[in-house]
Amino acid sequence: MGESLSPVEVAREAQKHQEHSKAHGQPAGHWRIVQVAEAVLLAAVTVMAAWSGFAAAAYGTESRVAFAASGTADTDADAKAIEAYEVQNFDESAFFAWLQAKSLGDPAAMSFAEQRFEPNLETAFQAWLGTNPETNLDAPPTPFDMEEYTRPLLVESDTLAAESQELNRDGISAGILSDQYIKLTVLLAGVLFLVGIGSTFTMVSLRYGLIGLGLLILILATVYMVNLPQPDFNLGVPTQLVSP
Repeated sequence: MGESLSPVEVAREAQKHQEHSKAHGQPAGHWRIVQVAEAVLLAAVTVMAAWSGFAAAAYGTESRVAFAASGTADTDADAKAIEAYEVQNFDESAFFAWLQAKSLGDPAAMSFAEQRFEPNLETAFQAWLGTNPETNLDAPPTPFDMEEYTRPLLVESDTLAAESQELNRDGISAGILSDQYIKLTVLLAGVLFLVGIGSTFTMVSLRYGLIGLGLLILILATVYMVNLPQPDFNLGVPTQLVSP
């Protein structure tokens, strides 16, 4: 990420401009107007550069935090999905053990297999038995095809995956905003450049022209900034950083 325009640099340029003007004696008439106009431009650039730098840093931090949270949510989603499939594999092995015991006519083995059923499978299993699967050709082939058999861990995994994607989009958006505020400093640097070179000329008309051009660029920069989303300016300490 590029560096934003530092207010310290703007202040340093203003000081150099003041020293240069003093070297040519006390201004009067048009010179006084020129000097005041240049000082106002420098002051406006200082304030806007400070805000632009803050916004770029704020959105840059927001982007990194969003990407980190997205990665965490994605990892948790994968873990939940793995756990969901492990639970389903265990349920399937328990059910097919029951099915095998039933085909062998072994009630004790059937009872033992049923005792291994998880509550979720037990609910679906009882609903499945209620469809008379031995005689009803329209009955689902296994309890896993019943609506009663839910996969809450898989649902939670899908939720985390969607959250990860949303956080990733937020990170990209915040990163783009940070870049846009850095681009804003390029326009502000243009104003600083015009004021800086203007102090080297003794022609009042030329300096008026440079001031006008700088003012135009400053207006464009202001319009550009106003149309950008503004970061929150909170001087309080974040609650997560406050010791309990």
